[in-house]
Amino acid sequence: MLKELTKLPCLAALAAVLPMSAPGAMGKLGAMGDSLTDEYWDSGVATYASNWVSVLVQFRGIDMGPTAAQAGTNSWGPPRNQGYEYNWALSGATSADLLAEGQQTGLAAQAGSDGVTSGVLDIGANDFNPAVSDAYEAIYFGEWTSAEIESYVDQTVSNVETALATVKAAGVSMVLGNIVDPGITPAVEAYFPDAASRQLVTAAVHSANSGIKNLAQKYQVPLMDWYGLQSAVFGSNASLHSTILVGNVAINLRGSDPGPPDWAPTSAFVSDGFHPNTVVQELLANLILQAFDSSHNAGVALFTEEEILNQASIEYGGADALESEIGPYSNYIILPTLPRFTGIRLAGTNILLSISTLTNQSYIIEERDDLLAGSWATLTNNIAGTGALMVVSDSPPSGLQERFYRVRQLP
Repeated sequence: MLKELTKLPCLAALAAVLPMSAPGAMGKLGAMGDSLTDEYWDSGVATYASNWVSVLVQFRGIDMGPTAAQAGTNSWGPPRNQGYEYNWALSGATSADLLAEGQQTGLAAQAGSDGVTSGVLDIGANDFNPAVSDAYEAIYFGEWTSAEIESYVDQTVSNVETALATVKAAGVSMVLGNIVDPGITPAVEAYFPDAASRQLVTAAVHSANSGIKNLAQKYQVPLMDWYGLQSAVFGSNASLHSTILVGNVAINLRGSDPGPPDWAPTSAFVSDGFHPNTVVQELLANLILQAFDSSHNAGVALFTEEEILNQASIEYGGADALESEIGPYSNYIILPTLPRFTGIRLAGTNILLSISTLTNQSYIIEERDDLLAGSWATLTNNIAGTGALMVVSDSPPSGLQERFYRVRQLP
């Protein structure tokens, strides 16, 4: 997709290429991840709570494939089990488990076999979940050195990269979520009450999220700042919020919903005090819709505050209130910076092209003499970005009437 095209009197033309898909609906949506993404059916709370996958399918008609029952089978087999065909997330999965379970290869294969066009990847919370991994306790109690923490964080980010690269290479338009912090949940706070020590784990999560942000830029995919949204809603270890207004109804951010018959849908968590209840999951659903709209012009309407409450069996309070507390969802979507041509000029018989760059990224400039025929040829490859403008020279043949250029960031 051409981002810009300028015909120049020096018989050259300038083009930049967007690596994202053309505007349109989300199409068939696949997912990889853990229990935030795995349907709540297997966790025993589906009788009173829904996660973002279920609400997008049920209330926005997003195609994530049939359930196993709808397809006439009892189970897809692990990791999908009874869930939607294109949802590979599995409760309890760490980033290493995701790879071992084949979530990435399974979803990548569906790009060809089932026409899956879009995908969501959010993994890593269980890498810092004390119920799943030893990392939380080791960091909280100061048992790991800085080098050990760094090594663990680097491996987590590497696992995320493997999953992202595999599915993106299959042609799926991905959005990437960063890691939420388990330390703000009532369940973890109860067992690990010292806020300063929990903050040590939060610092490791920050480090991992920094790496994930770099991956989003490297692979030119939108980043959903799930951690930023979590912080806006729940606060920090040192200052946890008690409530937040949604549709002018106070959601108890420290409360757990026991489910029927004494259920409390205005509690932010389900009975385990760890997994988000329906209202919070619908905020994640909106973030996913916003990510695809911001990057791909998907145009699927976000859930209103009234819808969020009604779908959680809570009566609307008569006025919207959430945005005044957390701001628009677009604040939590980070789009990758695209390379651009910033200038073009003649220097004797040469054409000088100026491009914007970022540090730690590499670029390729390609050329062709006919925009409608032929193929792109490499002018300069593996240009190391410095964060500053860089100039590349081309020497076109004498008498050439026009030439087109494009710049791409390399993964």
